[in-house]
Amino acid sequence: MDSAIRLRGLHKRYGDTVAVADLDLDIEAGEFFSMLGPSGSGKTTVLRCIAGFEQPTRGSVALFGTDVTALAPFARPVNTVFQDYALFPHLSVIANVEYGLRVAGVGRRERRARAEEALGQVRLAGFEDRRPHELSGGQRQRVALARAIVLRPQALLLDEPLGALDLKLREQMQVELKELQRELGITFVFVTHDQDEALTLSDRVAVFDAGEVVQLGTPRDVYDHPRNRFIASFVGSSTLLEPQVSAALGLGSQAMAVRPERVTLDAPGGVPGTIAEVIYTGPEHRIVVDLDGLGARITALEPNTGAQNSRSRGDRVTVSVEPAAAAPLEAEPDAA
Repeated sequence: MDSAIRLRGLHKRYGDTVAVADLDLDIEAGEFFSMLGPSGSGKTTVLRCIAGFEQPTRGSVALFGTDVTALAPFARPVNTVFQDYALFPHLSVIANVEYGLRVAGVGRRERRARAEEALGQVRLAGFEDRRPHELSGGQRQRVALARAIVLRPQALLLDEPLGALDLKLREQMQVELKELQRELGITFVFVTHDQDEALTLSDRVAVFDAGEVVQLGTPRDVYDHPRNRFIASFVGSSTLLEPQVSAALGLGSQAMAVRPERVTLDAPGGVPGTIAEVIYTGPEHRIVVDLDGLGARITALEPNTGAQNSRSRGDRVTVSVEPAAAAPLEAEPDAA
């Protein structure tokens, strides 16, 4: 069966700059798929090529079995939600949502019914007559979503849609986006530089760096088994262990990444060290340990139980890591 979105040899160059390098990628129907990476990594360019806002230098874009590489955006069975909402300030909420239907020639009665249904799906029933300036940032983002889904696209493309919201609203909208995607049952392709968003929302994540997908997998795969130093550092927090430190901890003789929650303090037989910092983060304490004689630090997490934290700078501890809890890292290109 054809994928919902199939990219083959997708390459995009701006002058001498390669934004996307010969990318092959398949996104399945009904999947919540995230493209994660820092600014300039190529993820937004890929989204814009899927939408038709950019033409690839070479390669192809197929949507639901049809090659759409040469088609205009309006001829593709997708719709896009942007970070800046792009609402018409002089139109009411209902008129904003109806706009695409009106352009498509849908009759007034059906247009109104579908717009009201879409507003209900994004929890904005009762807001039909308000103007965008009367809404909060989260409400404006919901209007933008309603305007996109009212056209009943086969896939929804979301370009950093939560980037303008504060933390609390962003976390709330993450839950609502996942629920909406499940309710609609359509493919969501989500671009973000926020690794927490990608891990929270996605069925699969593609991690981008320098125009390439450097790892593709489920959030758990990407978090627990980062392939290289970039992924281990960019997705979550890790201590990167050089081979001699890995060997001292009994993890083998190659570079490893270890998540702080997988580090155990004061277990028998651990490597001795001295606490350099104790950082209170609210739900937990982040404990940084200088390992004796290795010229290296490792970070551990301990939960905040509500009791007074007994760890202090200068305390002596031992550090251990279960071998299964460490992720071996690929050799760097210049280190082979």
